[in-house]
Amino acid sequence: MISTDREFHFTGELIIKRSNILNSYKHPKDDKVNWLFMKIGERQFSFIYKIDETREASYDKPFNAKLSFMLIEEVKKLIQLNQTYEVLRGPEPIGDIKIITAF
Repeated sequence: MISTDREFHFTGELIIKRSNILNSYKHPKDDKVNWLFMKIGERQFSFIYKIDETREASYDKPFNAKLSFMLIEEVKKLIQLNQTYEVLRGPEPIGDIKIITAF
């Protein structure tokens, strides 16, 4: 797990399914990996997420999280608020994220 002691750039609403490699995890908070990729057009950008309400977060249901992007200057040029983007865990598509607010 990557440290969440960092600057967060956006809040988003994630709807993700359990990855094929995570059969034993019941909730997103149990996943040891807290970074994913968001697809903007043909490009993918890695981000760290921190779940706002860990007890409420479930797979296949929307939950809010703070987002910290690695290439934030590039992301700022491309991202649009209230837009939904595809989320991947490595090459595996696992859901969507709607960007709600920017900090």
